[in-house]
Amino acid sequence: MSNSKFDFNHIRYENQISQIIEISLIDQYGTNGYKSIIKTMMKECGKSEKEITGNYGLFANMVQIVFGKIGDSKILEPIKMEINRLGITQTNTTEIPDMQTKQIRLLIADDEPHLLSVYQDWLKLDNRHVITAENGQKCLEIYCAHSKSNQLQNYFDVVILDHNMPVLNGLQTAIEILKINPNQRIIFASGYIENIVLDSLTEINKAIEVIKKPFSIEALDDMINNKTLLNKFEEINSNQREESISVKYSNAMEILNNYNRK
Repeated sequence: MSNSKFDFNHIRYENQISQIIEISLIDQYGTNGYKSIIKTMMKECGKSEKEITGNYGLFANMVQIVFGKIGDSKILEPIKMEINRLGITQTNTTEIPDMQTKQIRLLIADDEPHLLSVYQDWLKLDNRHVITAENGQKCLEIYCAHSKSNQLQNYFDVVILDHNMPVLNGLQTAIEILKINPNQRIIFASGYIENIVLDSLTEINKAIEVIKKPFSIEALDDMINNKTLLNKFEEINSNQREESISVKYSNAMEILNNYNRK
């Protein structure tokens, strides 16, 4: 008897939440907008529409993944207000699947299509969203479009730039991106680490991480996830006025050489 009551209450809760989410999204974005948002979430987490809209925890997590911080105010706040207004309470704690880790968003520019295909196939695993561009100009256009549409300067966690590209090379692209978001993390891909580090310091006044070509996808994956390396470069850049370019160059090269020797 108690199990039947539990199931009934749980189903009733799911239906109420689902209706609130659907009505709120349709009111804000129209029917087509609602369908587009849910379709994107379904693709990201592999769950059905009913599973997403009936589980507020999963839905809220997917809003964070798809829309970033702006999703809190634009999407979740109206829904939470309506849930509180109606006094709806959850009868049990629904387990949220492995979507709690923030999705890493990567933008990769390289003029070699086969490499972009490899990046797309391998790096999209482990909760990553990968967008690729075949040259620097296209990369900049994508960066601007996503930053504007999501109203987030830091929409991409990492931008990976091949140095030798048509239209805009890696350094030129980095300069334009950093005008939009000075804190954007960028990784250069080049066979000439010394030249790139020096160019980044003289042209951008910033030490930027470099992965030496040719490299394995595992090596790139490791650099993306290497917070220690990132923190060391941030420390170099935080001392902009206290150290000369030659000192910062030496420090950056020591870090990269130690990293590449491991």
